[in-house]
Amino acid sequence: MARSALKFDDATYAALLGAARDADAAHPHNNPAFLDAFLADAWKAAHRIYGAQTYLRFMAQAGVTRRPSAGTVQKAIVRARSIYETPLAPAFGALPAAGGSVWAQQLEQNLARAMTLLDAMPESHNALGDGVADVADAMRRVQHLERENLELRARLAQMTVAAAYAREALGETLTVFAPHALQQVSSLSRHGA
Repeated sequence: MARSALKFDDATYAALLGAARDADAAHPHNNPAFLDAFLADAWKAAHRIYGAQTYLRFMAQAGVTRRPSAGTVQKAIVRARSIYETPLAPAFGALPAAGGSVWAQQLEQNLARAMTLLDAMPESHNALGDGVADVADAMRRVQHLERENLELRARLAQMTVAAAYAREALGETLTVFAPHALQQVSSLSRHGA
């Protein structure tokens, strides 16, 4: 089944087109900087990250003459997602999107699971047997794990972007040097035969 077309109110649509024009004017010769600025302003307008084709369509509708490749736009989307779509409260399980009460239930289940795991560890037991101290200790450990999770997600996003840049650089290098190498091999084979 096909997805329905995206619909925007007039103010949001105008803000998205303006974001494309402003970013183009601010960064006329730097596609990554242009896309980063465009996606940052688009995020402020719509509070959402869209797909590459959507941004390419906005650029065309805004009258921006540059046409970065879908791959270049996708790299910018990865960077934007690492900045704007990082979960605020990651949990052990997947975060439900249904609402606050479901999220609270999931948090409660995850805390109970954490407490069970911590009870199995000898160093997690308090010598006084104080339940409040156990809960505080469990919360501190869960918060530490959440921070660690966020740091790992950020590092993964950075590594993904770095790999994409390396892949693009390798492609450009091969595009520049491959024809010359083939020409030299061809000329050597003609002289040697």
